[in-house]
Order: sequence, then structure tokens, then C-alpha cells
Amino acid sequence: MRNKKLKISMLGAGSGFVMSVAKELIEHEIFNGCEFVLQDISPERLGVAEETVAGILKSSKKIKVMLKATTDRKIALDGCDYVITSCEMNRYANWVKDLRIPAKHGVHQVQGENGGPGGMIHAMRNICMFREILADMEKLCPDGWLMNFTNPMSILCTYFKNYSPIKALGFCHQVHGSFGVIAEQLGMQPGELEVISGGINHLNWLFDIRKKGTRESCMQEFLDKVRHSKYWKKRFSSVPPQMFTLETMNTFNMYPVGYDDHIIEYLPFFWEESEWKKYEYESLADEYKKQANKKIHTLEKQRLLGKEYTKPPFPVNNDHPYYAEKPCQVIMALETNTPTYFDAINIVNHGAISNLPSDAIVDVPGIAVGGHVRSIYVGELPMGPMEICRRQITLHEMISKAAHEGNDSLAVQALCLDPYVRSMSQARKIWADFRTEYKNYLTTFK
Repeated sequence: MRNKKLKISMLGAGSGFVMSVAKELIEHEIFNGCEFVLQDISPERLGVAEETVAGILKSSKKIKVMLKATTDRKIALDGCDYVITSCEMNRYANWVKDLRIPAKHGVHQVQGENGGPGGMIHAMRNICMFREILADMEKLCPDGWLMNFTNPMSILCTYFKNYSPIKALGFCHQVHGSFGVIAEQLGMQPGELEVISGGINHLNWLFDIRKKGTRESCMQEFLDKVRHSKYWKKRFSSVPPQMFTLETMNTFNMYPVGYDDHIIEYLPFFWEESEWKKYEYESLADEYKKQANKKIHTLEKQRLLGKEYTKPPFPVNNDHPYYAEKPCQVIMALETNTPTYFDAINIVNHGAISNLPSDAIVDVPGIAVGGHVRSIYVGELPMGPMEICRRQITLHEMISKAAHEGNDSLAVQALCLDPYVRSMSQARKIWADFRTEYKNYLTTFK
């Protein structure tokens, strides 16, 4: 084990992910004496995060973690071993425009965080932000690991892979977290179901599912339970919608992992806008607008400060050990060379899904061993799910290249190939408006 004490920094510490990381730090001896640096450009967010994390760290009698907080990214990165990122600029205000600009030209999305035209421009803004973070890391902590939570995960990880020597991993609780919730919805405990899935972030496909402690697949039992469960048949307040998940499963004969609001970003065969009201869907632009003028999201602030809030029915217990985020577990595995399995992580394919490109970023099971996190073979996707993922992988490569080069032609090409866009004129108009609206963010474009 190393003698040097670890330095772990979190950029965008005002996000809710910081609580999970802090709770993990005081559970394991390897973090004893480590330095945990919180960084956020918002003093208010940073103050709330520091107060919350300090309380968590003080609750441990055995593990002592040194806490620092700063608005200066370079101070946070200097000599850092692990950099955890959950950051972006003016999230809600920009998300409103990400949806409304394409809608003006006839392209309608419920959500545009990861896919469609909204996901594309979201990625380009964040790529331009990460260019600066990566440049700082290359100077200040070239041997450090980047552990990213920021979306769009697949596109950002594609950019990291192609344009930086920094070692990077993508973390998302979608597979792990959703199957904890799904287990609870079907009358089981979180962690009772073990899954094998693969695809792109926020659209994995279920290859197999088994109950812990048994050797047989329970796939058919699971699918039967889903088809009969009320949670896949109608909307419930504060519960992720899954009606279109059920329709997609019944159409493609494979369960799509990610809840409706995420998978539909990649699936333009979602219900027509004229049908949204019937199924109780609507653009999230209005909801984002409500949050746009708040310095810190009300729910995030309430959670961070441990105050009472209207809690969703699932998970029943947010603090259940099953729902812990994974960066600290990866750090432990890498630092101690203890082989550790993860049911989903965003890394290079290397044959894990045999009929997707070997160099693609995929969301698959992985094992941390020998100084790396390595993908685990899951199998071959059927033609329909494979083509959905393959098209998105191509778009992710094009978008990251367009943003890196400041290439308008590639940006328009990517919009033309996006399944949500129906015409070249739509693509050109959307890009022209994005280009004008976000000129201060798209720093690679001249």
C-alpha cells in the first residue's frame, strides 16, 4: 500500500453526489488521513456542500479525512490523485433552450440531456468546459484519474478517450440504481437482483437477470412480473415513468434499462407530441425554467442539509448501502489491487458487446484489477438494439470531434444523422440557432 496520503477532489461539489462520496470515505481505512477538496464556482453551493460534508466526516470516530473547500479549480487539482467531476454551467437555464430551440424548428423532445439535438449541444458545451479541466489536469496532476458523473456521459467519455492522455472513467447509477428501485417495485429488496446488461449510458439492454444465491436465470419470471406490474402500466407521482419502457421491451424483445425519460432521448419512435398528453408526458422545459433562477435547486439544498422534503416512494431508504455511488470503491480497488466487480461502468468496449465497435465507449460490467478497469464480455445485441446503439456511438464520435475541432460542417452532419431530425433544413436551422445562442460556451468555434 502507498505511503503517500491520497488527495481526492470533487469539482462541482454543490451537487448531491458529494454526500455519497463523503459517506464512503469514512467507511474504509485506506481513506484515513486523506485530503478531500470540495470545489465549486458557486460560493453558496460550496458553502452548503462544505457544511454537509463536514458533518458527515465528523460522524466517524475512526477514519479522519482532512476537508478543504475552494472556488479555485487549480488549487483543487494540484497534485490530485482522483478527480471526481459533477459540474456544468447554468444547467437549468440552458436546458430550457436545448429543448425550445429544436422545437421551434419542429423537433420535439421531452428531455434533451443525453440524446437528440438537445443532448448534442449539451455535450458540446460541456466538452468545451472539460477541455480546460483536462488541460489543468495534464499540468497539475497528469497521473490522476478523472472520475466523471457529468452528462452526457457517453459523449464526454468518448471525448476523454480521443483527445486526452488523462485516465478517465464514467460513473452512473442508472443500471445499479434502477434495478434497486425495480426490485423494490416488484416486492424484493435492493440488491436481490443481479443483472448483466450492456449498451450506451442511459440505454442499456438486459442480457440476463438472476436472484442472488441462485444459479438459474429468472429472466422470464422478471419479464412476466414487469408485464403485470402497475408501475409499468401508468404514471405515479414521483416515480420514474416506465410505460414506454414496456412498449419498447414488447417491440424489441429485450428490456431497455434507464426509465422512459432517459431511453426516449435516443428513440425518436417515442409517441408523437400530439399523444404526449394522453400518456401524461410533457416537455421538461417548463420545469427547468422554474429552477433556472434559483442559485441552488431546492431539493438538492434540502437533501444536502438533511432537511425534510417530499421524498419519492422509491428507494424506500436512500441510505441503503446498495445505493452507494462507486468512485470510492474503484479507488480502493486500484490502490490495493483488490479485484472488484462493478455491474455497470462507462469504459472502452474492447469486445464486451461483440457486435459494437471495439473502441466505442459502452456502459457494461467491469472489473478493477491490475491498475485498470477492464470491460467484461456480455454478448451480442440483437439487430434492433444493436443498431440503436451503433448509430448513437457514431454520433458520439462525430459530436466530440466537431466540438474539439470547432467544425461547423461536422455539427450539421451529426444533426442530419440524428434520428430525431427529419430534414437537412431542420439540421441547418437548429445548428445556426445553437451557434448563436451558445457562442460564449462554444469556445472552440471561431
